[in-house]
Amino acid sequence: MIISRTASPLRLPNEQTPTLDLKRQIVVFDGGNRTLKWIDPDHQPRIIPAFIKPFEPGFDDPTPDDHSVVISTGNEHFCLGAVARDMKGTPVFQDNKCELAKKLVLAALEPHPGSSAVMIDRLVIALPNSRNSTDLADLKQIEGTHQFTRNGQRITAVVHQVQPIDETQAAYSFAMKRDLYRSKRQLNGVLDLGGGTGIGRLYSVGGSLIREADAILPGTYDLARRISARITPQLVNSPDLSQIMDGIERRDFALGTSGVQFQDAFEVCREQWLSDLRAELRTRWNQWMSEIGEVLIIGGSAALAQPLEEATKGRFKVVKHPQMERFAQLISLFGMTTV
Repeated sequence: MIISRTASPLRLPNEQTPTLDLKRQIVVFDGGNRTLKWIDPDHQPRIIPAFIKPFEPGFDDPTPDDHSVVISTGNEHFCLGAVARDMKGTPVFQDNKCELAKKLVLAALEPHPGSSAVMIDRLVIALPNSRNSTDLADLKQIEGTHQFTRNGQRITAVVHQVQPIDETQAAYSFAMKRDLYRSKRQLNGVLDLGGGTGIGRLYSVGGSLIREADAILPGTYDLARRISARITPQLVNSPDLSQIMDGIERRDFALGTSGVQFQDAFEVCREQWLSDLRAELRTRWNQWMSEIGEVLIIGGSAALAQPLEEATKGRFKVVKHPQMERFAQLISLFGMTTV
């Protein structure tokens, strides 16, 4: 787990400050299609929009905030998160995330407060297929020493080991440890619904990933595309799919500040989208269907699949936590800290 820092008692002004701890045993990073997620040195989950935007110092001067990170490394300068989105940067899902990982992960390489250096034993990164040799080679390039500026702070970070983990694996392991499945004597699964894509996976009774059952599914980008096709005839120009996805996430179903509402189209298109997802999973999982216990629905778009939970009488269920609103979005991140 991430090293915990014991709270310090109040010190007198002339007391000597103890040596800062430069080491973090584990740092976790999940570069999703819609959001970038990590856990900071204070053990708080961070979530920012998955956008990246290069900038020219002196001409563009993006300001970091709670949902944005500004990075300079060598001759490269770029921002991530909300400010990158507002500056019309590139959505991460439009590029190769593993190739981008060397840049994206710098958001998570934070030292403890008061320090400008950090040594990381293990950097755990989620990716669709941990056996893809090209992706693994890209991620291995992150190992070593990094000198960069993050939100105005000069940082030296040493990453000793990058550990890839298959998407859904951490969430499945966390769910099994916390008894989130009703039965451990049946096959259980995870349906991770994200922005660009979704992925459905099954695990054996012993916890092995059944790779033959992997199902790659359309994410909310596809839902937004369907909504766009439905409302475009009413508009002068085709709507920005990112604005549709933002409106869905906010639950106001508004197209930016245009005043256009698309809730009626959303309801129709969501029903079609979920129906297609369910049909694809039925086909893909046909030979295991009678052995499946439950499938946990996780990811940033999990809440959209609530009708799927009702239609299957809880066999597919959106994972929830009574004290955490975004638990379905964060369960993988929490699971990654225990691998």
